[in-house]
Amino acid sequence: MARHGVSRPQGPIERQPPPVHDQWDKALFTGSLSFTLATLPGRFLSPGTGRLGVADAGTEEIAAQQVARRAGTPVIPGSGIKGAVRTLYELLTFSCDPFSKGCTTQECCAACSLFGLAGWSGRVSFGDAEPAHAGAVRVEVRKVPTPWKPNPAKTGGDFRVYDQREATMLDQGRNIWLPRLKELAREVLTGELRTRMTFWNATSDELGRLLLAMGLGPDDSVRFDLRLGGVKYDGQGGVRVTPEEIRLATPRALTLRGIDCKERCERWVRHAQQSAWSTTFWPVLEELADALQAAD
Repeated sequence: MARHGVSRPQGPIERQPPPVHDQWDKALFTGSLSFTLATLPGRFLSPGTGRLGVADAGTEEIAAQQVARRAGTPVIPGSGIKGAVRTLYELLTFSCDPFSKGCTTQECCAACSLFGLAGWSGRVSFGDAEPAHAGAVRVEVRKVPTPWKPNPAKTGGDFRVYDQREATMLDQGRNIWLPRLKELAREVLTGELRTRMTFWNATSDELGRLLLAMGLGPDDSVRFDLRLGGVKYDGQGGVRVTPEEIRLATPRALTLRGIDCKERCERWVRHAQQSAWSTTFWPVLEELADALQAAD
């Protein structure tokens, strides 16, 4: 299984008072972006809960880790989507992590200002992703490899990402790489889900970087499939993000769908690409996209 260590550029973490989220600034963007998450052909998503249950494996009932559900409906928890996007946003900015002691509610780095920290809820949130329509999602039981700890000597860097290859292990006797044994049972999802990202008092640059962290780059060199859920170590968890609708309250109220939604997202990405931010972080984005899209 190929694993890649990606390092962000070193530099000072600039901290500033975060914009408020209880009042709408007419010069900034407050609204929501609805989008779909579609699993890739031949791949699945496993947003596990850590709970075991009896599942139907076709010919038998077995104990399997259950997927997340809300009122009986399979979902991808919004907290998991937010965490995945935040991790990449941290990589693509001079930011700390939410557990460091560098940021406060009065002075925040780029990621903490947008995503929040202890005592500060931030200015972006993600709802649970639900099936896009009746029958859009299929739940089944799959056998997956046992997780293992990455080798830090071979995957240096601040962030370790998994590509989309099947997990392998070295056969010491024959000195060849073989697929890892699939010993654990998990419920998994395939299909299309829909969710919504809500944002408050965000700049064009922030929204552009958010979209880039979701894999929505302007070309293939910086596009990738967002990785969610468990079993990423076995090449799973990739989802294709497709924006569907933007609803803005500020700077002026409007709703954008279809091509208008696509063009507005592209405009925000261009703002980020043309800003001073891109000089330092665009090469990191290219490296990240290359790692996430690498496959046999």
